Amino acid sequence: MRLWIAVALMAVVAPVKAQLVVKLSPQTVAGFEEYVKTVESQVNARWQGRKNLLLIEDDADDKQRVLAGEVFIKQMNNGEPVSIQDGLIHDWLGAVYIPDKSAEQVVRLLEDFDRHRDIYPAVAESHMIRRNGDEITGYWQLRQKNVITVVLDVEESVRYQQIAPGKWKGAAYARHIVEEDTGLFSRGKKFPPGEGHGYLWRLYSYWTLEEVQGGVVAECRTLSLSRDIPQSLAWAIAPYVEKTPRDSLVSILNSTRATLEKQQ
Repeated sequence: MRLWIAVALMAVVAPVKAQLVVKLSPQTVAGFEEYVKTVESQVNARWQGRKNLLLIEDDADDKQRVLAGEVFIKQMNNGEPVSIQDGLIHDWLGAVYIPDKSAEQVVRLLEDFDRHRDIYPAVAESHMIRRNGDEITGYWQLRQKNVITVVLDVEESVRYQQIAPGKWKGAAYARHIVEEDTGLFSRGKKFPPGEGHGYLWRLYSYWTLEEVQGGVVAECRTLSLSRDIPQSLAWAIAPYVEKTPRDSLVSILNSTRATLEKQQ
């Protein structure tokens, strides 16, 4: 009887699982990188002084709410993911104010991959791989559960630089992301790079830090690339793909602020 149930279960699960597994195409990567060029042009305009350094400075009310303690969060591209061939780009910007701290203290925390597993809820494991001057490569194991558990090994390269007294910029690129197969019979096998369920193919982050009123405003813009969402598989894919980019950015901002506020 148990054998029959197991066989029946595999007969149902296997076809669905096969539909969920996809490969990242060169066309999808090219579409993402083209969008990245546009965003980096916008970010560089701020870093180079051709616009307000912080996006929240474009609206005085937004800045005041952040200085009052609110977490600012906004989905760019008119509040929608950007659709490209076989993929979606999730473009979010968030900001928090961290009182009584300097921009350099924020940078030191963001660089400290060895501590990230103790700071950020989605990071199960983390460590620094190498450092060469101000260029750092670090590792995260991201673990999150919505409809299903998602486990990702992420290698990220980051660089933070001071652009003026009390002002810093930083860019982080995660291009090497490997998914662990958390299926019932997979036993922790990892998919080859560029293959899996497509929850997260790329993750780029752009940090802008400015000391204001005795503290620092930390603003972060994230670009993440996922697979598109076929209607027939929305129940399995949408909860992670649609919610995670926003929730992750809010969590990172809140956790960064909370950790720094505890430091003397």
